[in-house]
Amino acid sequence: MVEIGKYNTLRIVKEVEFGLYLDGGEKYGEILLPTRYVPKGAEPDQEIDVFIYNDSEDRIIATTEKPLATVG
Repeated sequence: MVEIGKYNTLRIVKEVEFGLYLDGGEKYGEILLPTRYVPKGAEPDQEIDVFIYNDSEDRIIATTEKPLATVG
């Protein structure tokens, strides 16, 4: 289960020109990991550790950057 505001290990579903989509399960669907955060060698069906957050437009986004704070 995906937890917003925390690190999650998610499977890469597909690659698109602007990043990767990660499997967020039934509740969240596909979660975008923008290109600038994609580590080298990442490809579909691999698992990746990402931090999940809501952007300024309340969309759920993933990042590989270290956040200033996490929930809990």
